[in-house]
Amino acid sequence: MNLLGRWRAADDPRRVELYTHWSLVPAVFCAPVLVLGLGSGANASEAWVAALASLVQAAAVGIAVSRVVHRRAWGRPVVVAWVTASALAYVVGLLILRGTDAAVGVTVTAAVLSVVPLGRFRFRRYALVVVAVVGATTAPLVSPPALAVLFVVYGWILASILQLSMWLLDVVRRLADAERAGVRLALAEERLRFARDLHDVVGRDLSAIAVTSDLVAELARRGRPEAVDRAEEVRTIAQNSLQQIRDVVRGYRAVDLTTELEGSVALLRSAGVECTVEHTASDLPVEVRSAAAWVIREGVTNVVRHSAATWCRITVSRSADELGVLLENDGVSSAATGNGSGLAGLAERLHPLGGRLDVRRGDGTFVLDARLEVPA
Repeated sequence: MNLLGRWRAADDPRRVELYTHWSLVPAVFCAPVLVLGLGSGANASEAWVAALASLVQAAAVGIAVSRVVHRRAWGRPVVVAWVTASALAYVVGLLILRGTDAAVGVTVTAAVLSVVPLGRFRFRRYALVVVAVVGATTAPLVSPPALAVLFVVYGWILASILQLSMWLLDVVRRLADAERAGVRLALAEERLRFARDLHDVVGRDLSAIAVTSDLVAELARRGRPEAVDRAEEVRTIAQNSLQQIRDVVRGYRAVDLTTELEGSVALLRSAGVECTVEHTASDLPVEVRSAAAWVIREGVTNVVRHSAATWCRITVSRSADELGVLLENDGVSSAATGNGSGLAGLAERLHPLGGRLDVRRGDGTFVLDARLEVPA
């Protein structure tokens, strides 16, 4: 997948990661261009050799920076390549351009670039050491020597930018993890509530059924006519328990259309999707409102999870005997090429209500169109 496709299919943390990577790594490769420009005034062939050495250093530094952004381990080969390539660029610039003004710029550029990967660490702890060591190394080449410190400060600034970028990326990742954890916690709490309600309903009635069934068995063994009455009592308890379970499940599955619309708008906007709502339907039966709310919930979930939409339009309208729920967005992606189990389950939910579900894609848009019969 190309960079644009990766960007459109990514969520916000991944987009911040891509932005950080492709804004930092290309900047590293400005060094060879700078070296070539500095050295061309002395000797063209020597300038190309120095630029090639700088290019090797930039590649090693770019790999290190890329691994920092993607939170991958460096490993000994990366460290060796970074240090060796930096020393190569420094020595080549010093030797091949020795005695020229270009040597100063080329070696200082190599020194500055070598500092950048240190942004992986808590750089403020090493800043003075880096300035002292690299500054002392480059000072003999620069006139006045104090100017070497200024060049190294540039490297310190670049490393600080890398560290600040890593800090920002880490904050975004932690916020995304916290949001996902909140969703999982809310789901777990809802499951606990549902389990608790079922336990309160079923546990009591099953205990009563067990006790009464023992009594029926005992009365039947003794030939007592009361066994029939007790058996009917067991049946009544079971029927009441079944009705209570249905009530619990119905309350668990029912969703309110207005509440769902408000929640969907908030969710989409928090995900960076501009949302508009047109809701003109009124006086709808409970089952139709609930089904429409499920359509909106499933459609908005698909937009947030499986697309990179920038806008979404939700329309709820009613004709004489039909309710239409239309969701449109510009987030068609490779993750949404199939109908998926969610949409299949939604179609099954609409079928008993005489509803139908239509999914359309085209011109960069995704359309979810649901139609529900409204009883007269």
